[in-house]
Amino acid sequence: MLQRAGLLWGVIAAALVFASPTPAAERELDESPPPSSASEIQTPIQQIITEAPERRPTLFPWLRQPLQKLPPFFADTQLETRFRTYYLRKDRTSDVLSEAWAMGGSIYYRSGWLEDLFAVEVEGFTSQPIVAPDDRDGTLLLAPGQEGYSVLGIANGKLRYKGIELTGYRQYLDLPYLNRNDNRMTPNTFEAITLQKPEGELRFITGYAWRIKPRNSDDFESFGKVFGLDKDRGNAYGGVIWDPNLNFHIGAYAGAVPDVGARAYGELGFGRGLPHEWHARIDGQFMYLWDIGDDLLGDALDDTWNLAIRAAASRAGAVFRLGLGIAGPDNPDRNNFGGTASYTDLMQRTFNAPDEKALLASVSYDFSGLGVDGLSAILNFAAGFDAKRLGGRSDAQEVDVTIDYRPKKGWLRNFWLRVRGSWLHQESAAQDGTDVRVILRYDLPVI
Repeated sequence: MLQRAGLLWGVIAAALVFASPTPAAERELDESPPPSSASEIQTPIQQIITEAPERRPTLFPWLRQPLQKLPPFFADTQLETRFRTYYLRKDRTSDVLSEAWAMGGSIYYRSGWLEDLFAVEVEGFTSQPIVAPDDRDGTLLLAPGQEGYSVLGIANGKLRYKGIELTGYRQYLDLPYLNRNDNRMTPNTFEAITLQKPEGELRFITGYAWRIKPRNSDDFESFGKVFGLDKDRGNAYGGVIWDPNLNFHIGAYAGAVPDVGARAYGELGFGRGLPHEWHARIDGQFMYLWDIGDDLLGDALDDTWNLAIRAAASRAGAVFRLGLGIAGPDNPDRNNFGGTASYTDLMQRTFNAPDEKALLASVSYDFSGLGVDGLSAILNFAAGFDAKRLGGRSDAQEVDVTIDYRPKKGWLRNFWLRVRGSWLHQESAAQDGTDVRVILRYDLPVI
């Protein structure tokens, strides 16, 4: 115990020395608390396959028992209510204040497989205001105007044959730049047709999405409309990963919106166990974005790139990460369809402005080793240098703190409380930016 306590104080001391260091992409924290080991880090390319949600023990076994005598399509039915309440107060560097407290969540249904060939999936979402001042719009917890909304975000059929799955209509996507970005009340979802191989060392996904439901909307829109164009456009995508073990992976992704732009992304990662229960890994990524076809956005979207490398080391629940990111010189990286894959993506800034160089550092700790099941925290810091902006160049620094309580066992095992805070200083800005979030989730497995 003394040794573990000493390690904990060492983690805290290191955090103070580094003035609050940072992790990888903000998107990595959307669905899970910080990892307790470097080997558990899931990079953007490792998440390209949208997997079926874990089946959790029902709280009402008597409802499930009658189904066990039926075919798997009914016997393996999954029905959950997913409650969420969220408070967010964002004071931007431009001196604009957004604030809201919302409640809602979703009802999720997934059938079993019929003859191991066919299944269906449905999820309806809602977000309703509790406290939502009219003059503090813009949190994305609610629809514009601080209005509540409800939407059938997921509704699809699935075909499966020899390890290959075809999914059609409303669905989740989890690609590096085309994903659910689930960090508000409801996620992005997509009307699409997707073919994927979800299991094995070599996995792939490809498809075409024709409409997207943004996070705070009850409407599905053409990808062209999301860019502000008066033309309908879709998004073609594909990704592949070879992931033979915990210590190596390589993968690539490409996506394109006709007559707008195309994006290519590649990633490579190595890991290794070290003496004295240490584990280390290093990940690298490269992204290139360019306009294509009729170039309907003109100068608003031009060629750009991002390059980043990140190292991580862990021991006994503590994970340390250091990284470096470099952005191309000409244009910012625009992404309207989900969270970015950038390792430098934090709560308030992505640190990928033209010519920007960003340094990253992070420390996280899983307190389960000290007997506190489900408690973890992560402290992040990013510093950007020489970013090209209107009127000149500027530097910026951001500090983020996230505390999670998500028990892994007992009657609270489906409960998740998250408290987050962020501070951003940006040269030449009207003021420093602050961001405070409190999120409570509780999933109730019905069947």
